[in-house]
Amino acid sequence: MRKLEDLVQRAKKLKEKGLTTGEIADELNISRETALWLLTQGDIAPADIYVSWRNVAKSGERIAHIASIMADMIEEISEPEVVIGVATSGVPLATFVAEELDCSLAIFYPKKLKWESEEEKRLEGIISENFARIDGRKCVVVDDVISTGRTIEDVATYAKKRDAEVECACVIVDKQGRDRIAGIPVMSVFRIIRL
Repeated sequence: MRKLEDLVQRAKKLKEKGLTTGEIADELNISRETALWLLTQGDIAPADIYVSWRNVAKSGERIAHIASIMADMIEEISEPEVVIGVATSGVPLATFVAEELDCSLAIFYPKKLKWESEEEKRLEGIISENFARIDGRKCVVVDDVISTGRTIEDVATYAKKRDAEVECACVIVDKQGRDRIAGIPVMSVFRIIRL
């Protein structure tokens, strides 16, 4: 993606395939506001950074290497029982991290994936019933990119209702450069700091 026009075209193709604006944001590793702007071409573009980790994501071996780095970082501050992978892009990472840490794996579907809904304010993300439960357990959240921090907040809210303790969030790239989100320490392989 060297040109903005390429990113606009990619967003429009994803919309044509039936993805919601939230899913497009997740797929392109951008904020929901940026995804909406790409689709509508409003007057003022939001301040955002496009992150592509496709060169890593196209190889299981490369994902495993990044996950190993993330697991090492997590071990510095936590001994989790469950690794929560954020759908969609965080799931492959979380799978490898859970294996490295010898933990259970949970999958979280954030509310942003349902963003087109009229009832967004009443929606919350959910843990998949097909994977580990987090109730009353020590957890870490694994995702690919933090764009706004809303997904981490979403996981924290969900976990608190289930008496789970989220000890940290670990991502490849933190576009916000924050140390904490919703009181949860944020660890990132790469952190973007705007000057």
